[in-house]
Amino acid sequence: MPHISRVTAYTHLTPHDLKPPGEPEVFFEPVDTEIGVWVAADLLPPGGGGTVLDLGSGSGAAAAAMARAGAARVHGIDSGEQTLRYARTHYASPPSDGRVTFALGDFALMSAQQLLATASGPLPQPLVVTSNPAYVPLPPEVDEARPSISGGADGLKWAGAITGHAQALGADLGLTIGSYSTPRHAVAVLTEAGYRIAAVTLCPLPFGDFTRRHPERVLALEEEGEAVLWRSGPDPLAYFVVGLACRRADSDVRPVGAKELMDLLHSAARSTTTRLESLDAPGERPYPWPVRLLDLAPATARHHW
Repeated sequence: MPHISRVTAYTHLTPHDLKPPGEPEVFFEPVDTEIGVWVAADLLPPGGGGTVLDLGSGSGAAAAAMARAGAARVHGIDSGEQTLRYARTHYASPPSDGRVTFALGDFALMSAQQLLATASGPLPQPLVVTSNPAYVPLPPEVDEARPSISGGADGLKWAGAITGHAQALGADLGLTIGSYSTPRHAVAVLTEAGYRIAAVTLCPLPFGDFTRRHPERVLALEEEGEAVLWRSGPDPLAYFVVGLACRRADSDVRPVGAKELMDLLHSAARSTTTRLESLDAPGERPYPWPVRLLDLAPATARHHW
């Protein structure tokens, strides 16, 4: 049987983290945030320690949760001034502690060393780079209308910069995408940068309002076989948030290709409940990495600016 575990409640986010921020430019999508923390936790040393460099750190809820999950230090970098103010106000550690910090910067325009230079004080090793970037494939005419979700034509507009930074820093990598963010291509980007998938976390999620109004690119990718949607569940327009915990190729992680990830997503898409019960079907082939399934209720208010 596949190596599958299930989580049925928010584990890393607190009740405070599940309240909408009430700020117009602060992204709020608890399912994405929870998955990003699970991915980081998969890559941290057993027993805790190390540093997480969180690119596009948003509200800061993920960074604070990563510290609670065991990271000795978490440093978030985000290009939004209002977002940065919110993160520092609500989630930064006191100056005397300095365990959770945030800085202003556009990681897509910075070198890896410039990213490190935004953090004061020591960064305990090992270093883990994580990112939950904008990943929704949108038509060109609306791609810039929602910067917090717009992932370009293939959903991977930011993946090259993220993997490049992790590669330059010799760090393990946690990346969150959608099942419509050309997963086959995502694996190719990771492989080219020298990474192998070590664990996968999935959670079904209905389309956001903006994606429902502009589904053209997502549906085109589905028709091309490059996107996997969940059409047999409670909502006919849903997808899977996909957290990929990746180790460097020189680790002992067995190389696996895009086919295994696509097979996993297609199998999950045959489910009719949020438990994703089709992955338990007799004869289901074992997966080459641990698979974690999150069965979480979507937030009633999802803020995608």
